[in-house]
Amino acid sequence: MIDNESASAIARAATWQGTDWQAIFTWTLIPLTVAAGFVYTGLVTPDDIDVWAKGLVALIPLEFFRAIVVSIQSETYRDYRSPMQAVRSFLLSFAILIVISLVLSVSILKGDWWDWISTPDVYRAIAFALALIAVDAVISLYFFRGDAKRLSARLEAVADDARDWVQIGGFQLPVVLLLVYGALLIAHETGHAAWVPYPSSPAARSAALLYAGFYFFGKAMLLAHAQTAEFNRSGERLFGAAWIQFLIWEKNKNMEITTRNERAAAKKRAAILQGRGDET
Repeated sequence: MIDNESASAIARAATWQGTDWQAIFTWTLIPLTVAAGFVYTGLVTPDDIDVWAKGLVALIPLEFFRAIVVSIQSETYRDYRSPMQAVRSFLLSFAILIVISLVLSVSILKGDWWDWISTPDVYRAIAFALALIAVDAVISLYFFRGDAKRLSARLEAVADDARDWVQIGGFQLPVVLLLVYGALLIAHETGHAAWVPYPSSPAARSAALLYAGFYFFGKAMLLAHAQTAEFNRSGERLFGAAWIQFLIWEKNKNMEITTRNERAAAKKRAAILQGRGDET
């Protein structure tokens, strides 16, 4: 005979124990589709490659913005009380984020800001991206009927991983690859490494598009990780390992504090996912 407490524990365990393949498919469908599109485009090398190149540069701040939005969604689900309350809370935070982003863009671009934002292709693309992000989040919040605390824990890990992946995949790794490519170009000019293509060549342009595909494949992997049995068991995010955090460039970073904070956050997420409450 199983008492009520044990039965409750078994019921809770059944909800978090396994990998949710349906959720993995749903969460990774868009980034994997985008990755496939970049790979295909990189292999065929379109004539309007210069337009694609500008789009690739714009993806970096957009991806960072998207990571912050996921963090806002996590906080919204953590304080979830009703659909309308959650939608209002998210839209307020989203509006504040847009204002902060505009202020930062003005401070960075200064006198060139108006010329940049008044370009039709720019403001249309920004407006479309912001509207798409907002509508997707609002629909998800309004029709959500699951365990808000658990979803909040998953989104918290996804947001932190997404920011780290922008740092690693959007900044650090490209810098390393460009340095290596520069060294190979020097070797090419001195009569060695004749196989290295010039930056203006179709091969180099294709490589940039293939790298964009690799970036979105990595994004799909971090999204999938948040729905795995291992994440449900440990609460550890994909890029939370000490050796990965060590590789992330950050001014005045204290690895001891970073490792301690990661362990505490993982323990807290695991407790929520396993139905043991918000352990601190």
